[in-house]
Amino acid sequence: MPERTLVALHGNFASSAWWADLLAAPPQGWRVLAPDLPGFAGTAHEGEVGIAAYADWLEHWLTAQGITRSVLLGHSLGGAVVLEAAARRLDAYAGLILAASAPLSGLVTPEENYPVLELLRDNAGLREMSLGALFPSRRPDNFGTLLEHAGQMAPGHYSGNARALAAWSVEPGRLAGLPVLVLGGELDSLITPELVRAQAAALGTEATLLPDVGHGFPQEDPAAFRALLQPFLDKLS
Repeated sequence: MPERTLVALHGNFASSAWWADLLAAPPQGWRVLAPDLPGFAGTAHEGEVGIAAYADWLEHWLTAQGITRSVLLGHSLGGAVVLEAAARRLDAYAGLILAASAPLSGLVTPEENYPVLELLRDNAGLREMSLGALFPSRRPDNFGTLLEHAGQMAPGHYSGNARALAAWSVEPGRLAGLPVLVLGGELDSLITPELVRAQAAALGTEATLLPDVGHGFPQEDPAAFRALLQPFLDKLS
C-alpha cells in the first residue's frame, strides 16, 4: 500500500523545525511534510496577516505539491489554519489532528500583552524565557533552532498573528463527519486542558491530555505523541 501524507503545520513564533522528530520518525505507512507558513523562519510574506490567508496559502501549496486526501495536523495557530482549510473543503481531507490547537472561537490576547509581543522581535532574553515556558518537562534537542526561528518572523507577525487569532472563528458544524483527534498537554497554560476538552466536545469527540507536558508536548515527548497518532491514522479510510 502506498504511503499516505500527513501535513504538519506549526504554530506562532515557530517553524517546520518544530516537527523535526516527527519528520525523522513518521508514523508507519505515512510520510510527513511540514512547510513553513509564509512570514515564518525568514520566509517571504506579502499581504494581510490572517488565518484565512494562511489557509489560502496552504490550499495552494497542497495543489502545487499534488497532494490529495491528506491528513492535516495543526499545532496552536496551525490548528486554526487546518480547521479553516478543512471547513472550506471537508471532502478534500482524510482527517484532522489538533495539537494544543487554537479554540474554535478564536484566541483573544489581552490588549496589554501586545507591547510584550513586539518586544519579542528584538529581545533575545525575553524570547528565550517565553519559548522555554512552553516546554515545562524538557526543552527539545533543537531548542536553539526553535529560538532562532522565533526571532525570524516577518515584522508584522509579532502582533499580527495574535490579532488574526482573535478575529478568527469557525462553526463546529462545518467540520461534522471529518475524523478528528484532539490532543493537549496537562501543563499547558496557553491552551489549557479545559479549552482542549471544550474543543473536543464541540467536535463530537473525546480529548486526550498527555501528563506532565505543556504547550509544546509534541516536542517534549515525541514518542508518546507519535504513539497517539498511529492508531488514529490506521483507522482512516
